[in-house]
Amino acid sequence: MAKQRDGVLDAMRGIGIVLMVVGHSGFPGSGFIYLFHMALFFMLSGYFFRLGEGVAGLRHFCVRRLLTLWLPFVAANTVFTLCNNLFLRLNILTSDPRILDLPGNQLTDPVTLKDIVGRTLHWCVFDGGTQLGGALWFVQALFQISLLYALVEFLLRRLAPGRDTLLPQGLVAGALLMVGWTCSRTGWNVWGLGIAASGYSLYYLGALVHRIGQPARKPAGRVLIAAGAFVVLLVLLPLGSVGLAANQYPHWLFLLIASAAGWVLVYECAHLAVLLPRLGQALSALGRATMPIVILHFLSFKLVTWLGLQITGGEPYLLAAFPTLFTGGAWWLAYTAAGLALPLLVYQPYRAVKQSILCRMRKS
Repeated sequence: MAKQRDGVLDAMRGIGIVLMVVGHSGFPGSGFIYLFHMALFFMLSGYFFRLGEGVAGLRHFCVRRLLTLWLPFVAANTVFTLCNNLFLRLNILTSDPRILDLPGNQLTDPVTLKDIVGRTLHWCVFDGGTQLGGALWFVQALFQISLLYALVEFLLRRLAPGRDTLLPQGLVAGALLMVGWTCSRTGWNVWGLGIAASGYSLYYLGALVHRIGQPARKPAGRVLIAAGAFVVLLVLLPLGSVGLAANQYPHWLFLLIASAAGWVLVYECAHLAVLLPRLGQALSALGRATMPIVILHFLSFKLVTWLGLQITGGEPYLLAAFPTLFTGGAWWLAYTAAGLALPLLVYQPYRAVKQSILCRMRKS
């Protein structure tokens, strides 16, 4: 029997991944989304943290993270590197210096076999990444955070058998948050360790929320609570911004308040969403396809840019504009639709094959 999934938590993932794609699409309200949307994923991961007993439990946890985080990071960046020269011919990437006139863009050179091998070795130790795989910074950070959290949990259980580890984990999380905030102020983020230090506290918050639990509420109460969290985020918006990809935020308390308010907003909205079966199912489907969307949404944006260039007659090199070219109006809606729908279409046959293989393995 397959393990029963929690529709609300799947819907939370779905809302989170929609917000991520919208945030990259040129949506004019991206600053609001950035206050909490990636913190939400760190907290969700902490919410689901489970560690088996002893060395075997730690080993199993690490193997799972290698398969679900490290392997997708390496595989996606390697495939993008293998396709580098093809993407240059298709103008998905470009070596045309005119692209530098667009903010945030870069030149791409052809790669050799030696380049591919060398870069893949770098991907294996989370050293850098590709432009189209830019959103995978989160996968690297989550891998580092989850392994460190599991190691600390393992050591705490060894040092104090039978004792509750939640309080000492909180002390570790607080200490690392101070380290992360210091890194944020100084700009130090070698190997993404500044992000990992800050994100550890968010991972811990997720574990704490799971331990505390959430009371049942009527829909009207959920609407009021969601509205209150929305107002808190609106108040925070002019006071600063959160850019976890670069470990940038104005103050550690600002990060915690924004992250907690974002969790409350999305949690209550997810509960309301599942009351509408079709909406809940759609969000759950997106929530189950989080990794494919993270990997493929930047590439999917190219379809919208290409169609726009066909309509406007723009020069081919502009297809390489990253992450988007067209702004204003409803372009962000088109980019969002492509960034969600195309990865989901790619994921469905993969998911069907995977389930078929697992079913056969269970029967054998």
